[in-house]
Amino acid sequence: MRKQCSPRHVPDKVIAVPDIPYTISGKKMEAPVKKILLGIPIEKAANRDSMRNPEALLFFVTGH
Repeated sequence: MRKQCSPRHVPDKVIAVPDIPYTISGKKMEAPVKKILLGIPIEKAANRDSMRNPEALLFFVTGH
């Protein structure tokens, strides 16, 4: 990536996750994941009732 992009666009870390959280309509839930990583409680970060796979958020809370 560093050869094709400027250093500003290269992430510090790339982490493989077991599952990506999606809404029922199939959209990726990027904002709630960011909120969880910033320390906001999962209950405030995402509405689990609007998710296709709410268990996918657990990785971002526990780290494994």
